[in-house]
Amino acid sequence: MAVTVFETERLAVRIAEPEDADLFLALWTDPRVMTNVGFPEGLDVTRDGIAARIAKGGDSEFERHLLVVRKADGAAIGEACLHLPEEDGVAGTDVKLLPEHWGHHYGAEVKQGLLDHLFTHTDCTAVRGAPNVGNVASIRMQEAVGGVRVREDTYEFPDDMPVATRPVHYYLYHVTRETWEARRRGAD
Repeated sequence: MAVTVFETERLAVRIAEPEDADLFLALWTDPRVMTNVGFPEGLDVTRDGIAARIAKGGDSEFERHLLVVRKADGAAIGEACLHLPEEDGVAGTDVKLLPEHWGHHYGAEVKQGLLDHLFTHTDCTAVRGAPNVGNVASIRMQEAVGGVRVREDTYEFPDDMPVATRPVHYYLYHVTRETWEARRRGAD
């Protein structure tokens, strides 16, 4: 039975199950999606490998693959991830949507839900996002939820990576707990 982590106005985010592997395969092998995270040819993965990876899961929604589902029709449109806070108190998130669902503001809706979940279920002081500098939509998503650019950097993959990679030039954004709380007070 699917475990829903949170819902937004239009979307439900739930823990992925092995039978959701087709969605992840579509995302992870699509160069339009994966170029932004340094894999210009997509990942070299199989449906069975993905299903096995999902099946390993853990006991909570953190550090798991989450499925983004449109509530209106039950269509799986992307993935998300909630990372626990690190020693510095900063937690991370990830959102990837299938290209046919780009341009509908689903990303910002998911990101806001991830922020709400992290700030209400952990003691994190901030949540980070690291969009590719060329991914204007992801940058807008970070800013739409109160993200502030704190740094620019480039991630270099290890030389022994078994798939084709390229360095990722990115901006680091943080949404602090204070910003999140102020935005919530403003919405009330």
